[in-house]
Amino acid sequence: MPKKILLLLMVLTALAASLTPLSAAAEENELYARVTQAGVYLYAEPDGDSGLFELPQSWFVRVTGETGAYTSVAYLEGTAAAVYGYCRTEELTFVDYIPETPYLSYTVEVTFTAGDDSLPDGFITSYRVDAAFCGTFSYGSAIYCYVYLDGAFGYVPASACSSLDYPLNTEHTESGAASAGGETAEKSGGSAVNIVLVCALAAAALGIAFFLFRPAARRKKREEPREDVYF
Repeated sequence: MPKKILLLLMVLTALAASLTPLSAAAEENELYARVTQAGVYLYAEPDGDSGLFELPQSWFVRVTGETGAYTSVAYLEGTAAAVYGYCRTEELTFVDYIPETPYLSYTVEVTFTAGDDSLPDGFITSYRVDAAFCGTFSYGSAIYCYVYLDGAFGYVPASACSSLDYPLNTEHTESGAASAGGETAEKSGGSAVNIVLVCALAAAALGIAFFLFRPAARRKKREEPREDVYF
């Protein structure tokens, strides 16, 4: 194989290798949506009858995909209490930035009682344990907390939990919020970056090809050496 062709292949391979991580970063699923209203549920399935719990208002979910009127999301990702499910697309406010603290990290104290006050002293009839709080769930007129405890998810009566007093997430910019269900600037920006990068690399490859395979310049015929003239 001619050296010029081999050199061109090496250059193109290097350019492709440099493009791969950049494309992967641009296509990386880093789209978030903020819960800006009360009553936004996380559902186990894209079905209104599969509600797991109501997401804490002002916090975020990470978007993992879309399914018609429902958007698949992740909440508390990166923790033992990570939950994956769906939200109604129209109830989410998509944002064009990646929040530093997207999820609420909150623990409730759950009190379990035996319900028997007739036992003598020395018998443990109640104890308290901390549980990771995910959200609330309404069942009839009662309110329950959806928690992660001892490796399992479950519902605990809100009356058996410490009073909910979690902070609001103020990490947002109203100017950066996109309409619910709309494409964000971050998402479209990644595609634009890819297009510009591909065009730049293509131009660079053409330039290299022209440089390697351009016709050799005609060498100017050297003038015959002049004889020395002596006086």
